[in-house]
Amino acid sequence: MNEGIQSSGDIRRFLAQTMLDIRTGAVSVEKGLAIATLSKEITASLQAEVNVAKVRVAMLQGGRNMGQLTQLGRLEIGQDARPCES
Repeated sequence: MNEGIQSSGDIRRFLAQTMLDIRTGAVSVEKGLAIATLSKEITASLQAEVNVAKVRVAMLQGGRNMGQLTQLGRLEIGQDARPCES
């Protein structure tokens, strides 16, 4: 994937291409496993942010406020990505 990865859709396309490349032998199984492990970590962090957002919505609907949340994260991938400020 020469265009780079900029979105979660790009990640899915990259993973699908990696699976095809493993199947054809263009990518080693070991490298495929490393890519799969890294993608699992990205997915877990995205899911954590979704879970927090769902809890916040549920609490607000129940009349409770969690207080001010700081930005949880920003998925910026690629050469132009900047580290998130903590």
